Amino acid sequence: MAQLIEVPVTTQDAARLRPHLLPERWDRLAAAGRQRVRTLWHVNSTAAGGGVAEMLRPLIGYGRDLGITVGWLVIEADLDFFTLTKRVDNGLSGVRGDGGPLGAGEHRVYRRACAAAGAGLDAFVRPGDVVFLHDPQTAGLVEQVAALGAVPVWRLHNGADQENEHTTAAWHFLRPYLADAAAFITSMPHFGPAWLRDKPTATITPFLDPLSAKNRSLSPRETAESLGRWGIIETRSSPTDPALRPTILRSGGPTPEDRPTVVQVSRWDDVKDMAGVLRAFAEVVAPATDADLLLVGPEVTGVADDPEAGAYFERCAQQWRRLPAEIRGRVHLVCLPMSDPDAHATVINAIQRHATVVTQKSRSEGFGLTVTEAMWKATPVLATAVGGLRLQVDSPQVGVLVAPSASPAAFGAALLELLSDADRRRGIGHAAAERVRRDFLPDTHLLAELDLVAGLRLEATV
Repeated sequence: MAQLIEVPVTTQDAARLRPHLLPERWDRLAAAGRQRVRTLWHVNSTAAGGGVAEMLRPLIGYGRDLGITVGWLVIEADLDFFTLTKRVDNGLSGVRGDGGPLGAGEHRVYRRACAAAGAGLDAFVRPGDVVFLHDPQTAGLVEQVAALGAVPVWRLHNGADQENEHTTAAWHFLRPYLADAAAFITSMPHFGPAWLRDKPTATITPFLDPLSAKNRSLSPRETAESLGRWGIIETRSSPTDPALRPTILRSGGPTPEDRPTVVQVSRWDDVKDMAGVLRAFAEVVAPATDADLLLVGPEVTGVADDPEAGAYFERCAQQWRRLPAEIRGRVHLVCLPMSDPDAHATVINAIQRHATVVTQKSRSEGFGLTVTEAMWKATPVLATAVGGLRLQVDSPQVGVLVAPSASPAAFGAALLELLSDADRRRGIGHAAAERVRRDFLPDTHLLAELDLVAGLRLEATV
């Protein structure tokens, strides 16, 4: 039986953000908390794993400290529901996914789960509240939110640069559930069909929290000690901690501490194309350098709304097993446990700081928080020019983009060029960190949401 669960969130001291923000933005953020703001709710499909969950915790924590009443609900449902919504999500990104149908039977599965979850809305939501509903898993709650006299705003995080048969099918499936939405939010202005603009639509980019375990400052020593404890790099100063227990597929030992390292951090998902990074590294980079490759994702059972992760990881593992022995020894497939969110976030932080280059070879990307995270840490990024990645890496000074149609050889050549030029990497890293400070910290996101609510010119709260 599907249900809604409230996620407990600790209030966070927003003043601690001040040193990281542009001065004028801190002044506006502080003023926002002194204004009368409606009660806000966010509803998504998981409290851990994935960029939405990572953003909601600080967004709510800082918002509460500023005086905004805001809460977080998660929809819990069965595997059939999440298999279906993953199919829709893949379609919105323009990819085939599992190729399953989106017909009458799928509508019954979807409506049943959303109706069961929506039956519990009135325990939390009151008339006049504004409810931000995130991604396909929550579109079926729009009608129930509106029926309560609250204001449903549906948010799409993913999207496709071009319409195709997959986007058409996914939007056709979702459209009946979105009729009562008061407004829409997308991560890029061109995401979604034309009819989405029949109502107020805002473009709000995701952000990172500079004070979170994943993004706070780490010294080189702290970085090495963390990676040593997890058994990811070989270091004399920090022995492996057997309690951490990541699953690492490799044929030799940990990566030597002083070895150049290429990293991609993402879900085990065909859209992220970890297998393409592996191929480009094996065919082009490994023969020409002594670099290692780390492909890093969550444990394959660790993300509740992603039932396809295990199959994709196994696809990468089979590809790894076919590599020549010398190259196979320099490729590491890392699955990180998620039972301790702070420990998981800290080691991701350390991995991104240790990396020589971070890649994001996505076929489609709503935004790509892992790119923002690497940029904040002044680690140079090589990514495909899709979706929100084009917005983040908006010039050659802050990162390197290749066409999504680029062959593995072309992607590998761009990676090899970046690995061979330390001065260019330093310049890109510095400019990238300032790019994030300007546009992708919590102040921009929270202020944009409040502007959207104010722009709706809602009647007085009942």
